[in-house]
Amino acid sequence: MDLFITSIKGKLVQNNKVLKNTKLFSPKEKYIKGDLTTPASIKNIHSISESILDIFIRPMGLNNSDIEMLELSQIDIGKKYTNGECPPNRSKDNLTRGWSYLVAGVMHRFFHKNFDLYKVLCPLDKNMRDYHWWLESKCRNYVIDLTEEQYLNEGITNIRDNGQITKSMGHSYGNKTKYMAYIIATKNSPDAVFIKDIKSSSYIK
Repeated sequence: MDLFITSIKGKLVQNNKVLKNTKLFSPKEKYIKGDLTTPASIKNIHSISESILDIFIRPMGLNNSDIEMLELSQIDIGKKYTNGECPPNRSKDNLTRGWSYLVAGVMHRFFHKNFDLYKVLCPLDKNMRDYHWWLESKCRNYVIDLTEEQYLNEGITNIRDNGQITKSMGHSYGNKTKYMAYIIATKNSPDAVFIKDIKSSSYIK
């Protein structure tokens, strides 16, 4: 593996080195017809990763009462990751717990031309219904897994072993990743894209 991007205690990490002073994402051009495809430069990968950490993961979910549209004002992980149904719970010491698909799904919206979406059964779910998700480049030498830490905290160091390439999810998950991606794209560039133009699913042309 030539490049591995993850997070530790809410900080962006590349190849075991904490990245400092990474700026939030600002698209250089407007997105046309809701297509969020973005060049997979290291700068863009860093800035979108940092935006995810800053807006969603470090504050343990987005809760902004200043935004009128409910879907954009409150975005968080499923309740099963906070109410004891699917332990361990998300906490200040386990910030990435439960964010796996949402984070990977958002990243895939921006970088699907260069990275594929992967998943593997989650060993923390006794019912075997949950998965861990991440991105790998087409050549598989570059990996983006911002939520690996939730497994390292449990002593699991090989979570991506036996992972399989997969497709993005739709329904409520597709809606959440749509809203998250919109917030990231427009945080510093309010006119970068119209939310009505972004598809909840089937966004790959």
